[in-house]
Amino acid sequence: MSTIVITSYGTLGDNLPYIALGKVLKTRGHQVRMVVNEAVHPYVLKAGLEPLAIGRPNIDSEEVRRHPQKWNHLPFLRGDKEIINSGFEHNINDSVDCLLEACDGADMVISCLLQDAVAGIVADIYYLCWIRSSVTPAPLCFSRAETENLSYIYPYDSWQNAKDFSRFILAASPYFCQLSPKYSQVYQTGFWFYEDPDWSSWQPSKELREFVEQEPKPLVLSYGSVPTENPQEVVEVHVRAAAKLGRRIVIQQGWADFNESHLPSDIKRDNVMFIDGLISHDWLFSRAAALITHGGVGSIARSLRNGCPVLVEPLGHDQFFNALQVLRLGVGTAMNSQKLTVDGIADVLEKKILTPDYKKQAIEVGQKITVEQGLIKACDLIESWL
Repeated sequence: MSTIVITSYGTLGDNLPYIALGKVLKTRGHQVRMVVNEAVHPYVLKAGLEPLAIGRPNIDSEEVRRHPQKWNHLPFLRGDKEIINSGFEHNINDSVDCLLEACDGADMVISCLLQDAVAGIVADIYYLCWIRSSVTPAPLCFSRAETENLSYIYPYDSWQNAKDFSRFILAASPYFCQLSPKYSQVYQTGFWFYEDPDWSSWQPSKELREFVEQEPKPLVLSYGSVPTENPQEVVEVHVRAAAKLGRRIVIQQGWADFNESHLPSDIKRDNVMFIDGLISHDWLFSRAAALITHGGVGSIARSLRNGCPVLVEPLGHDQFFNALQVLRLGVGTAMNSQKLTVDGIADVLEKKILTPDYKKQAIEVGQKITVEQGLIKACDLIESWL
């Protein structure tokens, strides 16, 4: 069979779908090399794939927490003159060298948008079959004018001016978003859901099970692998809103490092549970009343797959687009992450998200997403191009 190199860049959520793709390709008999951040290498190894370096800087939890302001684009949207650094910039020369080494003797290279220019160079040098892809739908679903206006919050390479998208895959569901007519050649397969090998045998602790399975169902707060400048303020405003509604809340530590030290002294500890490490999000979201998230497409997709409505509090990048889709679909709503108040969150949750209509719509959209076979469709396409 073939040797396939997959290169992706960004935070954990940007890489996990590609690891899922690599794992399925390996089950079909292909050798798969993953050129990714070193912070993601443990996930690559767990999937039985070969991890290779991508160059510097490495994006991990410590790095993103060191510069959380890079991930907040709302100051610029308010009219501040300084353009916020994207947080994704990396050494292109290092990346080319790493990918050249990885692609020696390979048959195909698959790249994410942020590695597009690098992969194009290497594909030309080795005469490789090159497949371009994206797990973030925003750049391919906005009109040309909208993508130009949003170029300061999402990094672009030369792909946006290209005319040939015949070997370009979007790993997002058409039930979540629709391609812009400009990109009608793109193959939209459905989401690539990452399934951790340990989830199959994972069981919640007695404490977690009892906490989650009580009625009324709890809220879940998770910012995934995105930092925030004021984690204590984020935790405090959400636990107070949950308390006002008489709801318990599960808080995932994530790369924002939400933890018990951020809890106000007057909040009952029995109504708040912090979690970290291995946990099945399918198990958790299927038992939650609502997910409160920064708006990463992977978190939203998994929440909807489990019929769980969503409150999106976007900070930057494609999160604004994802929030718009949540609003359009009627599966949740969005709030300004810089203007969160206890009363505001509680009011939005009570009057909109925690209602039968939003739950029903989340279940209906989730059922459509569940029957899609995004990874299988993508692998079928990839093999047809080898």
